[in-house]
Amino acid sequence: MLNIKKEDFEQLEVLANEEFDLKHSILQAKDALSRYSNENQFNHCEFNEDIWTLHDETEKTNRYINYDSLSEILLTSTKFELKTIVKCWASTLVDKGFSAGTITGKVNGLLQVVTISNGFSNNFSDSSIEYIEKSTSRSRLSFCNAVLNFLDYFPDADEEGIYTEKIWEIKSKIEKKVGIRELPSSQDILKFSMVVEDYFKTNLSDEHYRKYFCIYLWWNLTTIIPLRISEFCDIKRNSLDEVDDGFLLKLPRKKQNNRRIQVIDSIIIPKRLAKAINAYKDSTDKYGNSSTLISYLSLPFGKQYLNQKIDSESFDSNIFSYILKDFYDEIVCKRYGFKIIEQEEVKVVEHNLSLNKVINRNIRPNDTRHFAFLNLMTQGYHPVEIARLGGHVSIYSQYHYHQHLEYWVDSEVMELMLKFNLNQNIGQHTKDIFDEKEFKERFILRPSENKEVHIPLSIGYCTDPNQNCKVEDHVFCDAWRITFEEYKEKADIIMKKMNDKENVTKQLIYNLKDLYHIAIKGFKNDLYSEKNVLFNRELIETSKQLKHSLYQLAMLKEKVTTNE
Repeated sequence: MLNIKKEDFEQLEVLANEEFDLKHSILQAKDALSRYSNENQFNHCEFNEDIWTLHDETEKTNRYINYDSLSEILLTSTKFELKTIVKCWASTLVDKGFSAGTITGKVNGLLQVVTISNGFSNNFSDSSIEYIEKSTSRSRLSFCNAVLNFLDYFPDADEEGIYTEKIWEIKSKIEKKVGIRELPSSQDILKFSMVVEDYFKTNLSDEHYRKYFCIYLWWNLTTIIPLRISEFCDIKRNSLDEVDDGFLLKLPRKKQNNRRIQVIDSIIIPKRLAKAINAYKDSTDKYGNSSTLISYLSLPFGKQYLNQKIDSESFDSNIFSYILKDFYDEIVCKRYGFKIIEQEEVKVVEHNLSLNKVINRNIRPNDTRHFAFLNLMTQGYHPVEIARLGGHVSIYSQYHYHQHLEYWVDSEVMELMLKFNLNQNIGQHTKDIFDEKEFKERFILRPSENKEVHIPLSIGYCTDPNQNCKVEDHVFCDAWRITFEEYKEKADIIMKKMNDKENVTKQLIYNLKDLYHIAIKGFKNDLYSEKNVLFNRELIETSKQLKHSLYQLAMLKEKVTTNE
């Protein structure tokens, strides 16, 4: 995972907006529904029909969705028939492999809200929000998740962000109360990243290369630029062009008309990534035509399932999810020896199993989109810039990611990214990279090169012969060290310094979130627009202060944790 910087995007090319590609969305929906209906004789989901039947294997019963209530509702901002859009969205849930109960719960929850709000009409917003707030706690969260998921898929349904903002406020209160965490831990991310970096530096067999290249590309691309997994899978075969400034990758954005925000359709990518893409294309051209960059026909199992695939020349998110699961099973677990706690067969960690060999939750296809968004926020990008990079034509969609900012920092994912910056060659040291002691010595402690230097301080000692300290308090300096004996004596003092720094960091997180909320609510106001130099400077300065505070806190935590 790379740490994106503002200057990395100076060469971005912005293309004109296009209308929502309804024809393509319907084709994808029919493809997903056809596969689903073929899986079980009791499943009956025809796109052109208003009643869908989904068989629940767990309960041994059928569940139903009825779209008839949407027949008369048009979206005033787009003039699209809302029923068609909702069916396209519902098919994405089917494509993700959710259970029949989950799919029908989400879709029927959305149908209730859509009907009550008359298609997210501004005139019905107060009564619709009141309806959600007065529902049971479980139903309230279900409504929020369903509506926000749909609005992220088709943000023009709530063009002014009225429903998005209010529903996010309801959802955040629920999640804070029950302690819901949607993202994987920093250690789960780190372990997966190290496996990817190491595995793709080995000599892969032709079969494994063709099967798992999509994992390498997804991890290296979508942690930098926020792409939905459907967008990643839809990248076209001829999407890469060499230009004067480097290599330009065209992105298949699903966009709607919008007067304010122009979605970024192309991005300059690193030469090494462009080289990898061209090599993959050269090696897979012989397997047949492919409209998408990732060739479905080149997959080792591709031809076995041709009869279940409407378009054999395209790669899709359902296939990607299947490959990602295999990558965890065959590579992360079997080859690298990790155990996945969330899997049924690994409910209790074995006593003799190192915690460093445990993963609590798999990274899911759209998690990387969250990582990229949060990274952009902590770099001080304006919400309009983030919307362009993330393919959002509605700036209000970003409320979703703001809710995770505090978690992103508290879980020390930012600390993880700092570690990557400290050693750009991390992928080269993989022989014993998963040994906890070795990891701390190489990437956390980073022992001083001047081992003979030992300048006493009031707390600990300095390892810099010139004592060129750039911080007010020595404990936050790279050159600061402390012996275990002295740490035991002065642990209370050190812990107080750590707690004080944590409080400063939390305040900076709050300040940054507050600036983003101001920018979103007032982005049409010249004072808070992306063109306002003073406001943008405040965003960047606050993000710099946050990163500096995080870095100092991380350095102290690493040394103290090692001494404990």
